[in-house]
Amino acid sequence: MTDFQASAVIQGRQFAEQCSELLTHYEYVLHGRALIANAGVEVDCVATSPGGNAIWFEFKGSVQGARPGLLRTDTLKKAIANGALLAGEPMRCPFIVLTSHLPVVGAAAAMLQTALRLKYLDDVICIYSPADTPRLHRL
Repeated sequence: MTDFQASAVIQGRQFAEQCSELLTHYEYVLHGRALIANAGVEVDCVATSPGGNAIWFEFKGSVQGARPGLLRTDTLKKAIANGALLAGEPMRCPFIVLTSHLPVVGAAAAMLQTALRLKYLDDVICIYSPADTPRLHRL
């Protein structure tokens, strides 16, 4: 494994830990990773919200790199593809992406807005944004 790959694995693990800590802070019960077999999608975390709702979470982020989080279109496309596949599930849970960085302009921003409009993603929350994280209370 190259230094770049090793660093990416470490950063991904650290970001997942931050996401888990945030969800725990908002009083979610975490059940860990799960394979949604019919869709062929593994979600990073299945959690139960304080309101008792099951939620599927995907974690996309890091604190380093030229284009962290959803700023990379290939990373964003993977999240959207997972959401599109999960949208066909008969017993679908809300699918929320937690990220470190959100695109605000360009093709990535347009893709993200389209995925939200089509309901492939129920929400995308930047965990470092004080304006975003309170939306976790609504689930």
